[in-house]
Amino acid sequence: MPAHDDLAAAGKISALAGLLAGIAAIAVGSIFLIFALPSIGRPGEFDYLFSQAAGGFLIILLGLLGLFASSLAWPSPRAERAVSLLGGLFYAAVFLLFAAYQEWKAAALVIIMAAVAWLALRRRQSAARMLFLFAGLFGFALTQAAITLLPYGWKTWSVSGVLFLFAFLLLSLSPHLFRLPLISGSRSRRRGILLYSLLALVLIALSMATLVHLPGPAGPGSSEIELSKYATDSGNATDVWEDCGCQAGSEMSSPSSLPQNESDRIWQEDRDLQRPGDVGSSGEVCKGAAILTPEDVRTFPRGEAVQFSARTCPREPCRFLWHSSRDGDLGTGQHLERNNLSPGWHNITLKMSDSGGRSEDAYVNIAIAEPWVCDKVDPRPRYYPPDTPCQDIWPNATEKCQQVEVCHPQLDWIVAEAVDCCDGSPLPGRACSDACNRSGGDRKKCRGIYLINSFGPDARYMKGYALFKACCSGYPECTRMCGSWVSGNRLFLDGYNENVSNLSCRPEERGLAAWHSDSNMSQNSASMGLLPAHASINILETGVCSDYSAALTTMLRKAGYNQSEAFMTASYAFDLPLVGDHPGHAFNLVLLPGDDRYHIVDATGNGDGINLEGVPGYFRFTGCFLGMPSHTRIMDWWMGYCKMISKHCSNDAGYFKTPDKDKIWGCTEKIDLIK
Repeated sequence: MPAHDDLAAAGKISALAGLLAGIAAIAVGSIFLIFALPSIGRPGEFDYLFSQAAGGFLIILLGLLGLFASSLAWPSPRAERAVSLLGGLFYAAVFLLFAAYQEWKAAALVIIMAAVAWLALRRRQSAARMLFLFAGLFGFALTQAAITLLPYGWKTWSVSGVLFLFAFLLLSLSPHLFRLPLISGSRSRRRGILLYSLLALVLIALSMATLVHLPGPAGPGSSEIELSKYATDSGNATDVWEDCGCQAGSEMSSPSSLPQNESDRIWQEDRDLQRPGDVGSSGEVCKGAAILTPEDVRTFPRGEAVQFSARTCPREPCRFLWHSSRDGDLGTGQHLERNNLSPGWHNITLKMSDSGGRSEDAYVNIAIAEPWVCDKVDPRPRYYPPDTPCQDIWPNATEKCQQVEVCHPQLDWIVAEAVDCCDGSPLPGRACSDACNRSGGDRKKCRGIYLINSFGPDARYMKGYALFKACCSGYPECTRMCGSWVSGNRLFLDGYNENVSNLSCRPEERGLAAWHSDSNMSQNSASMGLLPAHASINILETGVCSDYSAALTTMLRKAGYNQSEAFMTASYAFDLPLVGDHPGHAFNLVLLPGDDRYHIVDATGNGDGINLEGVPGYFRFTGCFLGMPSHTRIMDWWMGYCKMISKHCSNDAGYFKTPDKDKIWGCTEKIDLIK
């Protein structure tokens, strides 16, 4: 066979590979577009350059560019004219669509792809080769930027990318193929062609399989979820400290980092020796009024003596006046004790006046509860809501008081961190700085946003999605995407902490009945159901949607939110892409100070958390992608947060009627403006 016949055959084989690659690309883009079409016009909302719908269109355009290269490689003037005409019209239509929705970055990529095609045509002989190379390589970056709801979006380009690059290599090497052993001789030519064809197919298949393979366990990981830069065991992380102001509090160890008795001892000594407000971030004494005791959001049983103490006045003599929003004037003096405060929340004001007539105020919020509230817990927690019916914790409390464990003293450390953040102390990471910046000086609002951020996108207290619970119980996250054979597989216990890796799987034990021991994990089942809040937060440090919802409700209630301001609720169903109908999803309703409507909050899998202008953009769960466990974004347009919301919500105080939709941000047609 003459050399020019080899070149023609190589061109047709390349054209066939390019045709298959282009069809695969258009199919991927179209399928993705079906899921993501509602996102058009929302570029940059979820940490990517353009909307996911725009990404779907761009993938289709790149597939059309590959088809154009195939028509040049065949060559077929009729096919070239048809693809040029139809592709050009589609390019123009997509560009106008992007311009109409102000998707300018996506529109710029359309221009770049069109410019590449024009430049390639100026070098007619190598145009197909250049377009195959561009489509093959650019597609990996494009799909990674576009398909952010799945991890490793570039892996969806594995089929198209490998075939486009194979077509490029074949066209580039075709002048030299006749020199290969078993082909150069006329007698062995057919066997040589068959052998090299089989080797090429094997190489293509191995390349695709390598790209598709997803390394890593199903646990929290670090590829998709940005792990906390400031976890208590972050020996490999760099702490980033943000200072919200002059005041500073003591650092506080997590119960998971020290034995409980040692943690409590250090915690108590730190809090006694250095109160918030003593020392500034630079080490200098802050000037002005400051309350040393009681600390913010503390709760005291009615009748217990409350110690009021202020920082020493820098300009003696000074006058100290203490006032309660509930009981009026409490008395004067730098130190004061009262044991007859009324039940409920008290806004305590300290007015400090010096001899020169200058005066400054300091504030603290405390609660007085009935003596029976949390009275069966020893030691009694420092932070708990005065309006809770709970008296005990797991395993002796009522069901709601175990699920939302507002009386658990080993969860106090999280409230203390929220208090320190919002009275001006520096805490590492963006959770605190964002809460300070968005709270407008309201400490209760600051604590709420801090906790939402810390359970949500900042992953400070819980991390990842507990796929092992879904797998143990045979939920769709496992059975519909990976096949029922993976249900209960030990693979899904990997990647979490040691406590998770030692759990058993007994699907018949659900919820609270699945938790038997805080120390021997083999006695506990990894099945679905709502575990005690302290187990999800302090021991497993992960959970499914209901665990995140209960954990956040617990901490908001302990941090000063009353029983009508922090709820667990759920949607009764939603449509999960590639999985289908899902039985439901749990999230929160939170009423922040100063707002007249509730916010839908979703921290599941360290998702979006809160969107102050509407519903959360997404939550994360660990499901299966291409047969392997992986982190996946579930976007708001699949969820139906508003239209499928349950008629009931709950917290430790019981069950309530879900607020009407006109009382929930993002669930009404009218414009929601941040006040």
